[in-house]
Amino acid sequence: MLTDPDPYEVRRLCRADDPAGALDLLERTGFDAAALRCLLTGRAPGPGPVPGTREVLLRDENGRTTEMAVHTPAGAVGGRTGALVLLHGVGGSGPRMLSRFRDLAERLDVSVLCPTAQPVAERSNRLDLAGLFGNAFDAPCWNLSGADFPLAALRWARTALDADPDRCLIAGHSMGALATWNLAMRFGDRFCAAVPVNGALSMWELFGTDRRKRALLPNLLPLPVFVLHGDADRQIAPRFDRESVTALRGLGHRELRHAEIRGGGHTLESLDLTGRNAPLRSELGDWLSARRRGRVPAAVRHRALDGAHGRAHWIAVDRIAPQAVAEVRAERRSATAIDVAVTGAREVRLHLRGDLFAPGRLDVAVNGVRHAVAFRPDPDRLLHSYRETADPALLDEQVVVLPVPDDREES
Repeated sequence: MLTDPDPYEVRRLCRADDPAGALDLLERTGFDAAALRCLLTGRAPGPGPVPGTREVLLRDENGRTTEMAVHTPAGAVGGRTGALVLLHGVGGSGPRMLSRFRDLAERLDVSVLCPTAQPVAERSNRLDLAGLFGNAFDAPCWNLSGADFPLAALRWARTALDADPDRCLIAGHSMGALATWNLAMRFGDRFCAAVPVNGALSMWELFGTDRRKRALLPNLLPLPVFVLHGDADRQIAPRFDRESVTALRGLGHRELRHAEIRGGGHTLESLDLTGRNAPLRSELGDWLSARRRGRVPAAVRHRALDGAHGRAHWIAVDRIAPQAVAEVRAERRSATAIDVAVTGAREVRLHLRGDLFAPGRLDVAVNGVRHAVAFRPDPDRLLHSYRETADPALLDEQVVVLPVPDDREES
């Protein structure tokens, strides 16, 4: 049995290779779902990761592997270190990216993680870059659906380094900036800020507006974003980021910064970002150091192109109509009542947890149709939800699937 376990010890136990054994031990110790959740969301830091620079083998959810360069600062400042996932451009690598930004680890009190992209099988991901690099593009690239190394790096930071889940950042340059925009729009609830450098939402906008990608921009409203672009960039024109920034400002984004570097080209060196004492680098560092993820919101609005990124916080949509942009608006009216409005999808999922919703009967309205849901917190489900992302904000103790009435679907 466990004797007076602390949050770090329980997190480590739940991440171990024997989840059934971990659950058995926790239940024999007397833990129910509420007690386990309190420990998994506890802030107490562990002994801290070993400082220094190294390369590790990173595995994504599909079993593919790549090298990842990691630099961890010498010591946490008042608790757990955060994590900065940095994504390189075409022809780059994790180690080369890390060499340019290693010093940010100490400045921001974060571990800097730089995975190396690998070829992807999905044709759609190659097409996202074909407009920039030619229609035969088959070089290593980032998978914009999320089932790839950037999110694997994020999970690795939370498991191997016990990183602070509320201080996880994503940034990228060129192709890495395209991925930063798109992953932030799809999985923004996992980060506290995003920094695309010389990027764009979609290179198909060379030929016209990519309306599907731009439909996801409202997902960024809760996430702080700092957009950087050289005004002399001839590879990815700065107008793409200007248009995105203008759109976000029009939507009322409250934590948006935009810097267009005079004379800056496409390379990082031309942007005055790689020098340790460069003014723009200092400004970016100050901005990043103040970023923290907020509490799980009572009201959620999220758009999705497919079920792979249909979830935001405690609500998700799936079975999305072909070519539709699904949208869900969900509000926790009280601990026992939820209102949900959905378009473009046939199914909605509730990820219930006891610190947001009261066990017992919940009254859930989906597009006006009411459902009585019995919420029974399950420690087994809680443990497995933690193992999926190692993110306390995405824990759930029961998943409830409800249909969306036909009269509110979009074709």
